Amino acid sequence: MSRRAAFLLLTLLLAGCVAAPPPAPAAAATGLFGGEHPDADGTRFQYDYFRPEDPGLLPFYQGAIRADFLNQLPEIKAIDGLFVLPGPIRYVMAECGQADAFYSRDNNEVVVCYEQLRLLFERGEELAQAQHLGDAYPHRYVIANLRYILLHETGHALIDLLDIPATGRQEDAVDQLATMLMQHFAALDESPATVSENLGMAANWLLAHSTGEYDLAAYADEHALGEQRFFNIQCLIYGSDPVRFADIVASKGLTPERAKGCPDEAKRVFHAWLRLLLPYVAPGLRMQTEEQAIRAFERRDAERERVSPPYLR
Repeated sequence: MSRRAAFLLLTLLLAGCVAAPPPAPAAAATGLFGGEHPDADGTRFQYDYFRPEDPGLLPFYQGAIRADFLNQLPEIKAIDGLFVLPGPIRYVMAECGQADAFYSRDNNEVVVCYEQLRLLFERGEELAQAQHLGDAYPHRYVIANLRYILLHETGHALIDLLDIPATGRQEDAVDQLATMLMQHFAALDESPATVSENLGMAANWLLAHSTGEYDLAAYADEHALGEQRFFNIQCLIYGSDPVRFADIVASKGLTPERAKGCPDEAKRVFHAWLRLLLPYVAPGLRMQTEEQAIRAFERRDAERERVSPPYLR
């Protein structure tokens, strides 16, 4: 497949894979949050797409703006209006001159560069060819990683705007938040297995530039090493349901020694972020207590449990 054809396919994917689902019946409203919920009265996000000058990036821009892509990602849509913030978070897609994604404190902006989408697509192509994963895999890889990256940067925005305390490395904290949000705010028609696959692709990206050999700058960086971030995500996935995700340990995606503590680690991360964010949840959602919030999560997770995999087994 030519690079131009691949980009055109990605354009179609961006325009079609995140189309808004049909309205849920009233009985299903118990599993809704934020922008999905009619009573959400928190601060709404803003979305912008800036046309790139590089012709090679145009397919990404065209696909994104045609689908209003940022506004349709399941996790972002679910938390849009969930919190009362001092000002809106603005999500931006733009040409940056390099592959990157970041939170800008000056403008309250979460920025994703079109170059980052291109780099993710190329990584997905490499994996698909090496492991015979099929033509659709690069597209899925881009979407899964974009969801994680946006939630990671949203974590930085929430910590900044809400002045949330963090006693450890902030990068680790927002990795945990991104993982938790993908686990609990994925689309209701995505099964737990699909959510785990999406997180697995995000974890894979963290290993993309790992060499196993690092200098002092790498050890001193504000981010943990890619390998450490990979295993941290794996731990939170496994810890959320050790029986369902036992294969993570069996396939050596996580050491047995680390796995022993992952159920407690996953529980601590969930409750810590819940307590930090609960005071800022929009009043209309009626989640003033931790117990109310946990029941809402349980209802949403129960709805996702009813999703059957799209194949026979």
